[in-house]
Amino acid sequence: MSRVIAQLRALSWESYAWLVYSLPFLLASFDSSFSVVETTAMLAGYVVFLVAYLSAQIMRGPRILWLMAVMDLLVIAFGRMNPGTGSFLIYGAAMAARTFPTRGAVIALAAQVTVGVLIVFVLDQPMWHYMMPVLAVLIGAVTIQGERTEAGNAKLRLAQAEVERLAKLAERERIARDLHDVLGHTLSVVVLKSELAQKLITRDVTRAAAEMAEVERIARAGLAEVREAITGYRSSGLAAELEHVRETLVAAGIQATIDAGAVNLAPAQETALSLALREATTNVIRHAQATSCHIRFYAQDGSVLMEVADNGRGGTAPFGNGLTGMRERIQALGGVLQRESERGTRLLIKLPI
Repeated sequence: MSRVIAQLRALSWESYAWLVYSLPFLLASFDSSFSVVETTAMLAGYVVFLVAYLSAQIMRGPRILWLMAVMDLLVIAFGRMNPGTGSFLIYGAAMAARTFPTRGAVIALAAQVTVGVLIVFVLDQPMWHYMMPVLAVLIGAVTIQGERTEAGNAKLRLAQAEVERLAKLAERERIARDLHDVLGHTLSVVVLKSELAQKLITRDVTRAAAEMAEVERIARAGLAEVREAITGYRSSGLAAELEHVRETLVAAGIQATIDAGAVNLAPAQETALSLALREATTNVIRHAQATSCHIRFYAQDGSVLMEVADNGRGGTAPFGNGLTGMRERIQALGGVLQRESERGTRLLIKLPI
């Protein structure tokens, strides 16, 4: 019972406003020409109507056919006595929209209107009573169309919710990739310089202190980059990244050769290549055991290409998080990423200009 009450409270005000069309029947029931018994019977019939109407507001499916039948029975029972009874045909027609999907609802509406015409004919009511089945057709058709529109809007809301969910998921993945790229590179440099400072602490205190000061600077810069990545900032530009990469490779004892031609890039492409370059050189420092690294940028056949090649141990290990994120970022811009590991490792990225 409490569940039903909660459902009734949840109904919109329009559901109750439509009851205004039942007032002619209710008011006519108090006409002085009716006996007490007749008035009581019509009031009881109105209560039955209210129960059927409100039930139809919280119910869907074939069970509503029974409620439509109740409306027809009320018209049969009070049609000769009360001129307002014809409005029940209209309520029954409106209920048809909640019975089945569109085709079934149209069939239910047609059946309801046919029954209404037969009732008026059998009861031998005045000609103007045939207007009730006509109004039932119009209102039933409008209600069915309204149900279809509401169903379409519900699907649209679900689709919008799914789009928002996917957008949030993509943004979380983007942030995860960017944080991995930023922190992976920064922490690798911090480890290298910390190890160097430990080795120098007993031989050259001044240089060891300088290295630790550099560790602090790099750590602070990394913290700033993390904050910028979270707010959507991607990189400080390709030229700045190339210089930073050169310094990092040299600090790791790796000879760096950079050949960067002048290439016009869109901001998104420059950001993607900058982060890819950072991840690639981080892998060279961590895993390649290389002594030299050659970086090259050039344009060819309407595309910009970036190569990062080292003379390390190579290998065909599966892509880790860094390379996977790099490939996803490049593919999102219509590019491709290839890895060759015959002599050392050669990473090739190609983006359409």
